[in-house]
Amino acid sequence: MVDKKDDINSTEKLLNVIRGKKEEDAAKGKQSDSLPEYSTAQKISKRLSNFFPARDNYTVGVDIGHEFIYLAKTISSSDGNPRLIDQKIIKYDGKTDKESPEFNSLLKASLLSICGDPANCNIWTSISAGEVNMQHVKIPPVQKKQMENAVYWAAKKELSFDEKEYVFDYELQEDIIDQGIPKHSVMVYSAPKAEIEKIRTVFSNIGISLSGITILPFAIQNIFRAKWLPSGEGTTATLFIGHEFSRISIYKKNNLVMTRGIKTGIDSMIDAITESFIEKKGALRLEKVEAAKILFSLVSADKALSPTDNGFGLKEDEIFKIIIPVIDRLTRQVERTIEHYTTAIGQERVEKIYISSVMNIYDPISSYIGDQLGVKMEAFDPLKNQAASQITELISPADRMALVPAMGLSFSRNQITPNLIFTYKQKNKEISIKRMNRGIIAAFAAALIVCIATIVYQGVDAFALNKQKVNLKREIALFNPLISKDSVTKLADEVKMQRKISRQYAQRYVGMAVIGEVATLTPENIRLNNLKIVTSPISVVKEKTDKTAKEETTEGVTLEGIITGERNMLDSYLAQYIMKLNNSPMLHQVSVLKNSIVNFKKNDVLHFTMSAKIGKQ
Repeated sequence: MVDKKDDINSTEKLLNVIRGKKEEDAAKGKQSDSLPEYSTAQKISKRLSNFFPARDNYTVGVDIGHEFIYLAKTISSSDGNPRLIDQKIIKYDGKTDKESPEFNSLLKASLLSICGDPANCNIWTSISAGEVNMQHVKIPPVQKKQMENAVYWAAKKELSFDEKEYVFDYELQEDIIDQGIPKHSVMVYSAPKAEIEKIRTVFSNIGISLSGITILPFAIQNIFRAKWLPSGEGTTATLFIGHEFSRISIYKKNNLVMTRGIKTGIDSMIDAITESFIEKKGALRLEKVEAAKILFSLVSADKALSPTDNGFGLKEDEIFKIIIPVIDRLTRQVERTIEHYTTAIGQERVEKIYISSVMNIYDPISSYIGDQLGVKMEAFDPLKNQAASQITELISPADRMALVPAMGLSFSRNQITPNLIFTYKQKNKEISIKRMNRGIIAAFAAALIVCIATIVYQGVDAFALNKQKVNLKREIALFNPLISKDSVTKLADEVKMQRKISRQYAQRYVGMAVIGEVATLTPENIRLNNLKIVTSPISVVKEKTDKTAKEETTEGVTLEGIITGERNMLDSYLAQYIMKLNNSPMLHQVSVLKNSIVNFKKNDVLHFTMSAKIGKQ
């Protein structure tokens, strides 16, 4: 554990912040103990950060122990794995009520000291693993839309929970073959909403919004999944020896497959030492604190007993012999758990056990348990395989062990860590929102591309027009004399006069032109008896008005004649004649006014009268 003097100093500093004392460091720009009040711009920035997540978001793991608050702060490195950048261990009075204002103030100051601005940190903490019911179910292959329903009913059968009182979530882990049938292995779990709400309330009372709540076995799973400790393809277990209980957790391929609490821990060893003294010393009753001193003297030379301490003079093997029955009970429970896993469930044998404790690991205890189980034992030290840094070098071996849960919590991400306040339902909502956001962004991007393309096109077009303008100016400059408005007006008047004269000539000779055109188009079997041309009066002096133009459109010709030939072909000859006249550039809107069969020179002929408009249509 941390040095007592350092604990007192760190606690005093935090308490000074809580009481409002101004230290020298505070004058240099350190954070105050109150949460910062955000301006409107900062609030908008925070909302935008939810839409566009910040690149460097920190994760802080908070593990609240019996007498210490353990904090670990990590950030994702370039390869995606977490990197430890800060850690703190804060000592407090274990008798302090977790819901008291004093504890709330200490927790708040502790978080501010490591987070700075809590808005930049994803804060994770844990709930007791004993409150969570976890099982594994096997689901046959189903469609993706039906997976949630299939998992829910399978979990309902195994866990038997009430959704009104419990939170339910699951994690798809791996594909397996069960009796020759391919299935999905799914980890399902439930937890009481009341306990989760109790944890959230502790943090909300100090103005902290939690990103996640999980259990410590899942936090350890984070460490394996981040490959900070090798777990291999086989089965690995972790044994945590706590104050009042211990916990054995089994992992296969970095997935938690079983966890079990054991009601044997450090307190059981302390009780064994106390009872041993009563038996040996009779009336002398050893206080719990004194018995704890004797036990902790095994793990650290700094905690060796002084001549004034009860138990001074006890040899190491004598103390170890006293706690052997407790270790045996613990070992038997671990052995039963492993046997149940390998025989009843039918899984592989555990290859290695990582051991950790609230106190530093005493090697003879680890060796004794390993010998009894026939399994390789190793201290749970995730920092051992990491590159040395200024942070890791300052952490003592005892503190490394104590920081393991907080480190595991700081490795948490919703993608890999079961989260009791962000279950599959919230994940589905987030996926829908992200999908909608991506659609909106794609639409904006498409609109932006269209706008850019339009701007580029207009720019190119403007450049071409400008170039054309320069060329035209250059051509105009070659004219001598230069064209002016008066000269253009004069030319326009001359052209208008020429057109008027040409129109007058056309009106004068239109009759002759029509006669010639009709004569050309009329075949030999058609004889015209009468041809009448109607033209508009010629006006030389006045300019043509819109009314005059309308009168011109009424110019026409009326034809009267007969068609000779076979009687059954007369109508066909008439139709052909009409088509020829319609195709003429001088005539249009040819229509038959009347036609009839008459006798002419003892032959039947077709007598017709038709009209046509003169000029272009």
